[in-house]
Amino acid sequence: MDDFLGHSQFLIYNKSYHRARLAQLNASSCALAGTYEHELSPDQLWTLEAHPQRPGFYYVVNERYPKHRLATTVIDKGVTKIFVYDGAYFEDQLFKFVSNDDGYYSITNAAYPEDWLTKHGGGEDSDVFLRKFGGGDDQLWRLVPRFQASKLNQVVFNYDNRQGSSPIGRELSVTTGVRRTHTSAISNTTTYKKSMSATLGLAIEGLGLDVSHAEECEKKLETSLSQEVEQSWSETEKTSFIVPPGKNIKVVQRGVKFEGQLAADTCVLLTDIKVLESDSLQFDESE
Repeated sequence: MDDFLGHSQFLIYNKSYHRARLAQLNASSCALAGTYEHELSPDQLWTLEAHPQRPGFYYVVNERYPKHRLATTVIDKGVTKIFVYDGAYFEDQLFKFVSNDDGYYSITNAAYPEDWLTKHGGGEDSDVFLRKFGGGDDQLWRLVPRFQASKLNQVVFNYDNRQGSSPIGRELSVTTGVRRTHTSAISNTTTYKKSMSATLGLAIEGLGLDVSHAEECEKKLETSLSQEVEQSWSETEKTSFIVPPGKNIKVVQRGVKFEGQLAADTCVLLTDIKVLESDSLQFDESE
């Protein structure tokens, strides 16, 4: 579970107010944190950075303002509020996520171990506090990863030449690597790459990828994201095919789709193509 927490980024939803997401409310250091229920934006996305000497505790770092970490402060009448801070690192910036085994977490703080992150009421803005454990849904939080991965298997080309007497030549443009579906710039490519790699690593078993395909995806993703310029994450090459007479040819390309919680994040990982040949309408996909 620590690997899940420490190697990805999350939107953090409250259970009692299911649309409310933890958010940084403005750009200034020492600004109060709160929740927001409308459009998604990077100031609602959080990276959990594990403390090297405090197992199970994390700094909670904002995506839009990457120097800013969640912290705590005591205000009037002993109420402990949550804010963001970009200065020195202190114990009150360390948070522990305790799984409830139902998809939700209770979140406590190293400096206030008997208090738990709580959303106060159904409004927005600075409505997040640390309070004594009360057992309510307003103290439960759901962590939604930045990406959801799904298996991709697409037919690039198919030509049935079983009735033909001559070979048929075709040329295709084939793209491999990481290709985004949006043209808007990524504000922080470092966290984007890290989240993609973490998502693939955690999703491989769930996607049901065979060993060779899993290794191919991991290698292709690593190679693609090692390029500093986004335009170099993928490459397109022309490939020629000859379809022999009496043969049915299908060209398939496998990969992984990364569906982003933020629409501009969505992308696909495309691996090398595979050429299948058959004497009938059916193909042996295990070839």
